[in-house]
Amino acid sequence: MLSLSVSAVEPISLYNLFTSAVMRAQHLHTLAADLYKTFEKTLPPDAHRQLSKLPQMGGCYSDSIPTPTGKDETQEKSDGYLLQVSSTLIQSWMYPLKSLSDAFSNTLMLGTSDGIFDKLEDLSKGIHELMKAVGDGGMDSLTRLRYENFDMILRNDVPFMKKYGLLACFKKDMHKVETYLK
Repeated sequence: MLSLSVSAVEPISLYNLFTSAVMRAQHLHTLAADLYKTFEKTLPPDAHRQLSKLPQMGGCYSDSIPTPTGKDETQEKSDGYLLQVSSTLIQSWMYPLKSLSDAFSNTLMLGTSDGIFDKLEDLSKGIHELMKAVGDGGMDSLTRLRYENFDMILRNDVPFMKKYGLLACFKKDMHKVETYLK
């Protein structure tokens, strides 16, 4: 009697899933930082003067998402908790990135926002796979924020300030996701 073992596709190890998620988060953070720098370079001199007179940018709409604030607090949290926070941060950017290309009239964003949106969706799927494997850290679902909240917090009618603030917040949040996945 001949016995054959037929196995399905080899499952991906948890280590490889985390490694892939970290690399994707690093890539998104780099894209966000590059986009932010490119936008700063396109600002006219009077806009640079206005920005330099403003206090440090605060009030990102995603600031209401409870996140660990320092290295020690982050290290105390479970992997599941950090995955849930990362997932919530990513989900909070889905709507803004879908509409980001409308916010920019120049070629700075041409095709970039769709690419970033696709990468965010991909990372979100990977994080959900990780959450299935390690659990959600005992967290209830966090509030999903929408882009409209960003406009209320920024409270500025200067269009370039909204764009600048949006990019600054996106860069900051992608740095958080990258850090939490490490």
